[in-house]
Amino acid sequence: MLVHLRPAPVVARVTSGAPGVNPNDVVCELDVARHALRGGAPVVRPSDLLDPGPHVHDGRTLVFWTYIDSTGELDPRAAGEGLRAIHEALADYDGALPRAGRAGEVDEMLAPLPPSPDVEMLRELASRPLPEGQALHGDAHLGNCLPGPVWHDLETACRGPREYDLAALVLSDRTDAALALEAYGDHDADLVEASLPVYAAWVCASFMVAVARRPDAAAALERQLAYLRRVSDG
Repeated sequence: MLVHLRPAPVVARVTSGAPGVNPNDVVCELDVARHALRGGAPVVRPSDLLDPGPHVHDGRTLVFWTYIDSTGELDPRAAGEGLRAIHEALADYDGALPRAGRAGEVDEMLAPLPPSPDVEMLRELASRPLPEGQALHGDAHLGNCLPGPVWHDLETACRGPREYDLAALVLSDRTDAALALEAYGDHDADLVEASLPVYAAWVCASFMVAVARRPDAAAALERQLAYLRRVSDG
């Protein structure tokens, strides 16, 4: 959950307690963001108006971040250049991170659901091996980038090939993604395609968990499932 502490330019990020949410993710996000900032990457900054944390209260973990006015339109080319800068800054990050695909998290999210072909498909796709690579944003679709650009939501940082982050760009919007990918520069297009179902399986598992409390997610869930069924059958 995000809470803007108006009128202060501070946002509190609080663990929600929803299935699949690991309180350690917000702690990891803070560490990864600080490392990226030291490398000059365009990521959201921890608040400098108070101790950013992490803080624990009533069983929830929270971190305070700098509020960003997100007026204006995002330039996808600038976003692509910014993602390259993040990857360069995180190339030497040696903190513990889950592997791309977050197969363990997918298992945890799907555990309460009844067995089905779709559930088993998501488990299989999320566990497909990818090169080990380096520290990544982990959920690098353009919805997680504000004009500037400023990338945020690093709570799902993971370790894998840079193309896993590029797969998040492609999955969310192939039109703007083409501009972002061009600005990003050299990458392995085949590895992006191989990473797509691994990333999409994690997204789809998240939608499966969320749809009970967010019926508006049902259409997006069905689109993702239809895509992954085609990939799995092929």
